[in-house]
Amino acid sequence: MATVDIHYIKAALNCNFRNGIDIESLLTDVNINHDLLSTPGARVSGEQMTRLVKLTWASLQDEFMGCTPYPCKQGVFALMTRHALHYESLQAILEQGIHFYNLFTNDIQMRLVQRGHNVELIAHFTHPEADPDHFYQEFWLVIWHRFASWVIGKKIPLIQVSFPYPKPAHHMELKYLFPCRHLFNRSELKFSFDARYLNHQPVRTQRELSHFLKHSPADLITIPGDEKSVKTSIRSLLLSNQKEALICPPFEEIAQRFGMSTQTLRRKLKSEGSAYPQIKDEIRRDLAIEKLYSQKLSITEISNLLGYSEPRSFTRAFKQWTGLTPKAYLNSKR
Repeated sequence: MATVDIHYIKAALNCNFRNGIDIESLLTDVNINHDLLSTPGARVSGEQMTRLVKLTWASLQDEFMGCTPYPCKQGVFALMTRHALHYESLQAILEQGIHFYNLFTNDIQMRLVQRGHNVELIAHFTHPEADPDHFYQEFWLVIWHRFASWVIGKKIPLIQVSFPYPKPAHHMELKYLFPCRHLFNRSELKFSFDARYLNHQPVRTQRELSHFLKHSPADLITIPGDEKSVKTSIRSLLLSNQKEALICPPFEEIAQRFGMSTQTLRRKLKSEGSAYPQIKDEIRRDLAIEKLYSQKLSITEISNLLGYSEPRSFTRAFKQWTGLTPKAYLNSKR
């Protein structure tokens, strides 16, 4: 189960606070203790983040979540997707979607620019000061990348993402959102990918679109990652190995299973901004939070399931992941 850094919870709450919405009631609705907001490195479930975004849409009556001078009524994104999905290539769908929003609002203006073998989707926020946490700027790129990938039934590998602001404190979390090269302090907010994807035909129906919209923004927020990435393949392998306990084979065995040398596998992971110890830690962290909070297992049970020699070792690791002991974490959620 994917988890979300507390930064995004705070940023979404700030969207409400700037618009006079009581954030304490929102925290109650999503079952997050206020003390967790001041805990560096704390994480929450993807379901809680999804719930908070939906509540923000409803409380502000604004799909732009208060991050632009003028609100965007709920249903605009759905209207755009239903219109654009009638076209016969990803390029035409993206161009229609961009044209739609460029007509609808001056607050976000977009372009699709082909440069050689690559294509850039560029978004210009005319009043970025309305989004001081850069929350919606990042979310906007996520929406368009995930929507484009969903349309053709393939996660589109990104080549590069550029941000028109300095590297933020949560920059490592951006690697989960965009597993590619990151550039900061650039003139434009944009991402690039191989232009060959523009020729792909849509593989989705209007019926599937209804399902996609009904469950939005869950898939966008939790960011499952590129199904073709080496990192995701390793995660899938380790998670599928679960029986009674999580088993993490030696790196050499992982490389052998993927039919490559350890040097090649290590290099591929590095190009994705990852490493095998990091992947194991992320899986243990996400499973630990799920088993502690959702499944209500004891610390000893979780310690055994995740392969720790003793509960104290697990407790130390959990505190490194979340900034809290398992007991304190549970108390903070009540």
